[in-house]
Amino acid sequence: MARRGAEQPHQAGASLRVQYEDGRREWATRQRRSVWLSALWWGPAAVLFGLLAGIGTRYALFGLLITALVMAAVIDVGFRHPQSLDRLRDRANAEAGTARELRLLALRGGAHNLHDRFYASTSGTSFEVEHLVVSPRGVFLIDSKEWHGFDVRLLGLDLFVNHVKQDGAMAAMRAAATELGEALTQVAGGNEEVGVVDVTSVLAVHAEGITGTPRVVYGVIVVRPEQLPELLRSAYPRWSAATTAHIAGAAESLLPPR
Repeated sequence: MARRGAEQPHQAGASLRVQYEDGRREWATRQRRSVWLSALWWGPAAVLFGLLAGIGTRYALFGLLITALVMAAVIDVGFRHPQSLDRLRDRANAEAGTARELRLLALRGGAHNLHDRFYASTSGTSFEVEHLVVSPRGVFLIDSKEWHGFDVRLLGLDLFVNHVKQDGAMAAMRAAATELGEALTQVAGGNEEVGVVDVTSVLAVHAEGITGTPRVVYGVIVVRPEQLPELLRSAYPRWSAATTAHIAGAAESLLPPR
């Protein structure tokens, strides 16, 4: 039985959260050892500094306060999470946030959502699948980007992040969608209604201040997460509910949990 509150492997952001928790435990163990060993020099230094402050001001309590503040500052700095760990946690939260928006499609739009998957073809191609939506309208390969604190701008048909053009990343997303579409066409081809499965690339951007979405950039639809349900829902379905479920089953067989 799974532990209460534990994330299952197929949940959005689960693999990133596992990486974060493993990294946090390893870092905390290493950091505790480092901080307490270094206390052999910074502890006496803090006491000496406080003693000098007390003598200089002729207030012993002031010296004790200075000693406590210095020790607290050293411990705070020593146990502050590195930015790389915080970024892992934020990316996991972003993927979970995208999944919450996509849940509306499953409840009201007849979609099947797969999260936190991995694709590996016989040709050696492999990539992560953060979100795959199989809906009556079509199939959508969705990446979540946690770009809070980044300078994210849509200028015409270009996307820039911290002044770096994202055409290379978008090309990789299109290539992954094409590869996955070909694999789904082959695996789900037993159903005559399926036809050719075209997978559309979507980039869900978690960032403040981004405007002008949805917008197609380098063949990828760029959206804010809250725009996903309306964007992917359609009054003119391509596939029936049975065929949609058939394609979703094919996707399940192709994409094991990460």
